[in-house]
Amino acid sequence: MNLSDIRHLFDYTEWANYLAMEAADELPDEDLRRDFGISHKSIFGTLTHMAGAEWIWLERWYGRSPAKAEAWSRWTPESCTDLAALNDRWMEVVERRAQFVSDLDEARLDADLPFKLLSGDPSSMRLVDQMRHVANHATMHRGQVVGMIEDLPTCQELIDRIIADAESVLTGLCA
Repeated sequence: MNLSDIRHLFDYTEWANYLAMEAADELPDEDLRRDFGISHKSIFGTLTHMAGAEWIWLERWYGRSPAKAEAWSRWTPESCTDLAALNDRWMEVVERRAQFVSDLDEARLDADLPFKLLSGDPSSMRLVDQMRHVANHATMHRGQVVGMIEDLPTCQELIDRIIADAESVLTGLCA
């Protein structure tokens, strides 16, 4: 995977995350916070976890590895009181990541980048593999969010619109 691939991967990730947030924004708070008993309990909890994980990895890419307590303190349903607050924080991450990606070169992308796990234990992976992991993590949790939305009895129209939006964008990408 090269730099162009990474840029496309994060463009797609940001677009797909936007769709998930847009869908969530149309839900009443009761549905947004309903405990589905999976992932991070609720749609809101899962979205908050997604944003927090992206922030943790971005911090690592900038050479700072927050420990578990610090890492998650800003990224809980209690610290992000509503979807607007979560969106504001997440957009800061997206903007910083876009700057990071724009400053990358192939050599840095392919190089090992040491970091600390949330436990504080040292680790290292190539940056490209870390970035691929972040995108895959987001994909997995977006699937969970869509599954939770599908379980809501009033949301079929919302799901149909998300699918139609995705199909139109993907058709344009493949043309």
